[in-house]
Amino acid sequence: MRRFGKTVLVLLVSVLTMFNIYYWLLPLPIGMASELGLLNLELTDRDKVLVFAPHPDDESVGTAGIIQRATEAGSTVKVVFVTCGDGFRHAAQRRLRVVRTNGNTMQELGKIRQVEAWSALSLLGVLAENVVFLGYPDRGLASLWQQNWSVNTTYCSPYTGVAVSPYCNGYTAEAAYCGQVLLKDIEALLREEKPTVILFPSNYDGHPDHWATNAFVSYALEELKLQGWQFKPKVYNYLVHYTDWPRPWGANLVQELGPPAGIAGESQWLTLWLSWSERIKKHNAILLHKSQVAVMQGFLTSFARSTELFHSYPSELILEPDEQTVLATDAHGDSLGDRLDRYTDITCLSGKLNDTELELALSLTGAVRSNVKCELELVVLGGNLPRQRLLLSYPAKELPSGITAKSEGNEILFTVPRSLLGKAPLLFVAAETYQGQMRADRLCQIRVQLR
Repeated sequence: MRRFGKTVLVLLVSVLTMFNIYYWLLPLPIGMASELGLLNLELTDRDKVLVFAPHPDDESVGTAGIIQRATEAGSTVKVVFVTCGDGFRHAAQRRLRVVRTNGNTMQELGKIRQVEAWSALSLLGVLAENVVFLGYPDRGLASLWQQNWSVNTTYCSPYTGVAVSPYCNGYTAEAAYCGQVLLKDIEALLREEKPTVILFPSNYDGHPDHWATNAFVSYALEELKLQGWQFKPKVYNYLVHYTDWPRPWGANLVQELGPPAGIAGESQWLTLWLSWSERIKKHNAILLHKSQVAVMQGFLTSFARSTELFHSYPSELILEPDEQTVLATDAHGDSLGDRLDRYTDITCLSGKLNDTELELALSLTGAVRSNVKCELELVVLGGNLPRQRLLLSYPAKELPSGITAKSEGNEILFTVPRSLLGKAPLLFVAAETYQGQMRADRLCQIRVQLR
């Protein structure tokens, strides 16, 4: 009887394993490549390409093709790593052969990933002097954007155990882990480099470090414009993390990389066709990130395709006075949480503006439930309250003075006095839902122009 039970268990595990392999080898529905625009960049030796990557490996996964195209044209390419990737415990355990990690082993992983980045970028033609490490906390960038903004409220990494950059080669020595300092670094780099082309992660990216990198770079660009920055670079975004995209896993140098079906119509997607040598070199550059390939080779090499995917930097949305406007929609199933619980699934955000207040309505798939928490994030750009940040929750025991929040059916309605926005011309807006402490869904950040 015991032997029969073991046989049944082995068969069950085998069936589940085969199903899992079959699932990840299935092609994922994508937007048709024939409907995508072509990214035709006529780069010359006068161009300066600036790439922002949240971690070492993102530059190879998302932009290795365009980096090669730029270096071959004689353009200057500078790659900026916002973190050193020192928050991936499983990778540290595998690479350093330790059972338990501590602050020292995680910092050692960060140094290893720096070396891997230099190796990969050297293969792609980027000079070591054009590789910049900012040294901010891996898996902590969202906290820097949302909570730990001021130098008085720095973030302490639970992985490295420090609240300042521990790396001696960082752009800013001992940079404090807070949003203010990170934004200052990004704006300084933009002023110094005066790039003609900028590449950074998409606002649709599901990884918190990626969408936070998008938020910081977008805010820096818009703030510099408001301050009279005269340069008008071409700006593009690349996507790395979006639920179970891309599929199938593994390198396929003859298959195109198309956008996820759920957001294929949301942006102007652009494809860059790669030559055979560019495809092979991109694949090899990915493989040089050995600490990461050891734990997720299938995912990383699935970006080694015949094309690279980008989308145009989104334009700000205009909110006209006294007009209810749909500002953003959110695809169903873009996170695991909203697949499991439809009551946490965000469908859209709409807004209405008048002389005294801003009304924002967050719509969910189902009726608003008491066990679902919603957060609305507003960041002011310009005006007489620059960088004012409002994080509004529903339900909440207390909201900032003058702000109200209520639910009606499947909507949560927030009303914000315009006086709290300080006559701002531009507002950065995002929304999230939570089931308990777990983030269930996120509406990607948008820029709203107030009139």
